[in-house]
Amino acid sequence: MNHLTGTVVRLHGHHAWVRSDSAEYMCAVRGKFKQGKRRERSPVVVGDRVTFTPVPESAENEGLLQSIEERHSELYRAHPRFPRQRQVLAANIDLLVIVAGADRLAEQLETVDRLLISAYSQGLTPLLVINKTDLVPREQLQPLLAEYAPVIEIEYVSAERGELGTLKPRFENKTAVFAGPSGVGKSSIMNALEPGLGLRIGHVDKEGEGRHTTTHASLVPMAGGLVIDTPGVRDFGFWNLELHEISLYYPDWQSAREQCRFNTCTHRVEPGCGVKAAVEAGTISQGRYGRYLTILRETWNEQQRLSP
Repeated sequence: MNHLTGTVVRLHGHHAWVRSDSAEYMCAVRGKFKQGKRRERSPVVVGDRVTFTPVPESAENEGLLQSIEERHSELYRAHPRFPRQRQVLAANIDLLVIVAGADRLAEQLETVDRLLISAYSQGLTPLLVINKTDLVPREQLQPLLAEYAPVIEIEYVSAERGELGTLKPRFENKTAVFAGPSGVGKSSIMNALEPGLGLRIGHVDKEGEGRHTTTHASLVPMAGGLVIDTPGVRDFGFWNLELHEISLYYPDWQSAREQCRFNTCTHRVEPGCGVKAAVEAGTISQGRYGRYLTILRETWNEQQRLSP
């Protein structure tokens, strides 16, 4: 029986759509992929490289999934309904594109920080894209973003005007995933990068909240590479991170952390804390530190809720 290899481009129910060469196959995800200890609820995800067997004489290009290749990277979080289990959102990613809106940047920076922690803890390369720069002059954004310059590359774009700066070449021969709050224009940016893509764009309500336009992850060719379009991420809970480990994924705090008296310092109440000293000296901003404390507190609350 002939085995083919391909990439999972979307999932629905118990089926995975696999692209092999120029054809797509609807492959049943068999029970063997869901057996064993359930530490995660994502046995097959978009971006997986798989082996499958076409069903003979199938009128709809059907297949049976046989095996999943080892993933070289994953984007995952604590499952929102089963927080003791891991939910993988996408596999085999080269670039995590974090999108924020210039019009609501200040309130979205906590989500940016959460996604940066996830990117660095999972070995992904992050890129920050600020959309809607037609609504807010770039010079007004600089004070909010100055602290991110040593941490992450930043692109300023306006999908509405088709002003994409140097964003497009970044996707050549790469697999990327877009993440960020709903309403920041992820689908608009992708449509601008790849005319004819036709991703649905939802309205933003009077409170500034975007409606989810993507309900399932899908893999689409774009700008010389591939992009995994995921639903809007509002709550990006961490999985299997201890409180003292969270600050390890603030690369700009490394020199300050090295001054801490305790290796497990959470930079909250411990004496001899190098990070708190850096905040007082102004080398770490009050805003970034305050968001860190919020993330720390929310993570602690979640861990307490899950404690036996």
